[in-house]
Amino acid sequence: MLSHCSSLKTIALLLVIFIAAETFFSDSSVKATMMQFLEIEELARNSTDVFHGQVVSAQTYWNAEHTRIYTGVNVRISEAFKGSARRGETVRVVQLGGEKNGFKTDYAGRPEFTAGESLVLFTTRTRNNELTVVGLKQGKMLVNGQSATRDFSGLVLMDRSKSGKELQPLKITSMQLMMSELRQRVKGAK
Repeated sequence: MLSHCSSLKTIALLLVIFIAAETFFSDSSVKATMMQFLEIEELARNSTDVFHGQVVSAQTYWNAEHTRIYTGVNVRISEAFKGSARRGETVRVVQLGGEKNGFKTDYAGRPEFTAGESLVLFTTRTRNNELTVVGLKQGKMLVNGQSATRDFSGLVLMDRSKSGKELQPLKITSMQLMMSELRQRVKGAK
């Protein structure tokens, strides 16, 4: 009888540990999007428009079919590095994702925007001639004074090994560079 009672206690303890572990890991699961690391030059080559500006406003909305949520971001241009955007102009950048009427569309690595933030965006034109950010979060840099920061949270970045044959994960979560270097690298991208 003692061994039976001991077995039940062990099973009960294992069950409690399993439930606790399941609860812990399901609530705090780490989500990330895996993609190749893009250097500034690659972002610039893949972009039709690159500019420094300030977020004026952001609105979420449903598409016409009411199947997807998008975020439209209005950005006032301070400086254009590439493309047709001009200083003082306000452009609209559209991204898949956002929250509307209690529904949320989200994915790891999605660039998010806050009114008032100063940023550099690497964008390209869609079939509808709308601007969208290139390379998920890689195409958005926060600007503070003369420094620009790339935030890679939510991304697992991969790059070629030294042999060039295989992709390996990079261990970086952010990268900072001076605005002067950023301007030179964008303008020098061919």
